[in-house]
Amino acid sequence: MLIHEIKKTPNQLLTTSKKIWFSCLLLAQTCFVIYLALGYGLTSVTTGISGWSLLNKTAYIANDPTGNLMYAAHVLLAIVMIIGGSLQLIPTLRVKYTKFHRYNGRLFVLLACTISLAGIYLMVIRGSVGSPLTQGLTIFGGCVIILSSIFAVRAAKTRNIKHHQIWAIRLYLAANGVLFFRLIIFAWFLLFGTLGIDTTTFTGPTVLAASICSYVLPLVIAELIRYAESTKNKVITIATASLMLFISIIFLIGLLSVVLAQWYTIIFS
Repeated sequence: MLIHEIKKTPNQLLTTSKKIWFSCLLLAQTCFVIYLALGYGLTSVTTGISGWSLLNKTAYIANDPTGNLMYAAHVLLAIVMIIGGSLQLIPTLRVKYTKFHRYNGRLFVLLACTISLAGIYLMVIRGSVGSPLTQGLTIFGGCVIILSSIFAVRAAKTRNIKHHQIWAIRLYLAANGVLFFRLIIFAWFLLFGTLGIDTTTFTGPTVLAASICSYVLPLVIAELIRYAESTKNKVITIATASLMLFISIIFLIGLLSVVLAQWYTIIFS
């Protein structure tokens, strides 16, 4: 009996580390949603969308109604998408409320694809800070969202639950890429300052590394977790669990930094 429990320990550690990571992400998402709702939603009511310029210099441009509409869709719909996406991953809701899971999943896919297309439009037409490579990684994230949505829906229609879950996780990770980037880059700011970052152009090796860790690395880690859950190699399982705990710490450090340095300051200034 004792030997059996010891064999289960690495998998239990991995499961616990995943729950800790998800809890940290939920906390970050909650703060992000509050920022978007108060920063953009409330500003739209009090001062009009022209007030978005105080939050982002490229958020509102006079005589560009199409671009402003795209930005509004990109930001405001994200509030619903973030909440709905995380609800899809809660096992109790998924098992007990299958109808809600089904319709909420459809809404999540629709919003994720709409937000991605709007983001790609803004990136191409209005441009953004950073190097062309970092901008390309952001567009890559949007393309992953659209591609993952197609395969997740297709797998769901054919009742291929295993493939549906795999593509749904990829979709969820890609949809949170923008938040991942903020958490990672602000964790770096808090720990190392502007090392490796040209603050004037927002370029440099650190920005590029943060982009890769936000849009590419999560997909790789998801595959690593899938492998760690099925392998009998305890070293790989424990190493993966340790990696998830490390990412959780980075998320908390980044969240503290971005809330104090940006979100709280912007909303209550």
